[in-house]
Amino acid sequence: MDWNYVGLITIAVTLLFLLLQRTDAKRRRLPIVFALICLLIIRQNAFIKGDLHEETLLACILAFILGGAFWLLIGRYNPVKAEDEIRVMGMDD
Repeated sequence: MDWNYVGLITIAVTLLFLLLQRTDAKRRRLPIVFALICLLIIRQNAFIKGDLHEETLLACILAFILGGAFWLLIGRYNPVKAEDEIRVMGMDD
């Protein structure tokens, strides 16, 4: 088993998962398309390299566990605010 590949794909898929979690619900279409393209590239890489199917599956499972833990510990309590709800504090406020 290639642990370097597992670590790299775990980090990549975790970052994609966090990107989708922390995107505003109204503007989620483009990040979903970007994430799907990246996941298809990762899948194609596993097919081209030959016997990396188990490593890719393990990396995706680890990434979803890490993303779920992030959502459980941080994301639930700090939801993403919509653009119209964000208020910037300036010198006059």
